[in-house]
Amino acid sequence: MMPSSPTYRPLRPSIVLEPHHQANRSLLSAEKSALAAQIAYRGDHLKELKSAARSTNSIIRSHYSDFIHEVGRHVLPLIIFTDYEVDGPSGVGSTLTLYRADGSQTKISPALQSNYELFKVCGHLMMGLAVEVGPYLANSSLCGGELDWSSDLKDERSGEIELDPNKSAGFAGDVPWRASLTGYLQGVRIYRQALIHAVEVESAAVAMGKLSIGSQAQEEGDEKDERDSSYGLPQLKMRENMLDMLTSVINFSESCLSTGLIDVQRWEQLNNENFPRTKLCMQSAVKAQADACVRQIIEWKHMMGPEEWRELYVVIPTVWAVGAENPRKTMFRQFMDEDRVDSHIITSDHPRDHGEARTLLGRIVGDRSIGRFVFGDETKERRFKTMGLSSAVDVVQDDALPAIWDAVRSNGCPVRRNRSSIVENAERRKSVRPSFC
Repeated sequence: MMPSSPTYRPLRPSIVLEPHHQANRSLLSAEKSALAAQIAYRGDHLKELKSAARSTNSIIRSHYSDFIHEVGRHVLPLIIFTDYEVDGPSGVGSTLTLYRADGSQTKISPALQSNYELFKVCGHLMMGLAVEVGPYLANSSLCGGELDWSSDLKDERSGEIELDPNKSAGFAGDVPWRASLTGYLQGVRIYRQALIHAVEVESAAVAMGKLSIGSQAQEEGDEKDERDSSYGLPQLKMRENMLDMLTSVINFSESCLSTGLIDVQRWEQLNNENFPRTKLCMQSAVKAQADACVRQIIEWKHMMGPEEWRELYVVIPTVWAVGAENPRKTMFRQFMDEDRVDSHIITSDHPRDHGEARTLLGRIVGDRSIGRFVFGDETKERRFKTMGLSSAVDVVQDDALPAIWDAVRSNGCPVRRNRSSIVENAERRKSVRPSFC
């Protein structure tokens, strides 16, 4: 006889709920008003009012974002004048991208066909070395003893620091800046060797009659070289300037790596000695950039004609360090219609790509139109609001100033009425501009 199957007996609810008995007793005994307070996050009528205001603000901001995005894609013609490209090399002397109403998009980096990059690298060489040295200037154990900032660079002392081998030996292999400085030095060495090799190749080509760059007397003379310095290798004087600069940086860096110490006095002397070379490299770089970019701007201006050119907007993405004045802004000031210079050349350190640049343009152009329609210009107060929304001034600034001053005074502090940037900009614009093409 087969044994019978065990009979299923469901657990009693009390057994299931027993471990949570105390929590359940609290729940069952809680006042409903307390429970309601926990889930009624919209609160009373006052909190509901704030919640409704917040919701309405979110709707307005969302629709405004869509609005400026679309406006920015319909403001044409447009030139975005960048100093670098996200999907391309940096330091090429600026890139211009022209958007037109026919849907065309033309992109060009005019200075690519010049020696701009060669000059710019040398112009930034000493600043690059400062990045390697700077973080350790407060650490005397890594900088050859106590640092004396009172010494004058014009002092005729050599600046050499006598190192105690017993003290410096411990740093020879494990200084914290070794890897970084070695990477920097490697790049400088490669660049110097590439320059020497290019000179050797061109010299061989000249000797074989395959390349003509003017007579040897002209090449070695005093600035009589007829070769265009924006084509091929830099002229002899410039090559020597660059090689001297590169060599001095290599020698200093190798000394630091071999001793395990940064000779700060020698570094300052290095900066002082290389300033004329740095200046020459910067001058040569901006000349190559200006020659190439100005030619391109003139070509596009003639191609577009006066009517289309007058409607042109130029967006110049920047960083704060060059936001106030930079070569790109200066170039377009020479060619925009004079009454459009302040309104149609836009610089900002916000855009990180062309999409953000166009949305920024949509914000500026859209705000200008909205300000005029919404606030008008019939009274001084209306004009303040219109101009505030249409410029780099907050639309509430005219109301914020007295409110802030009152708050400062009410807390027992003196009010500082600084000259506003608006006044300073207005005075700056009174200066005479160069003639326009």
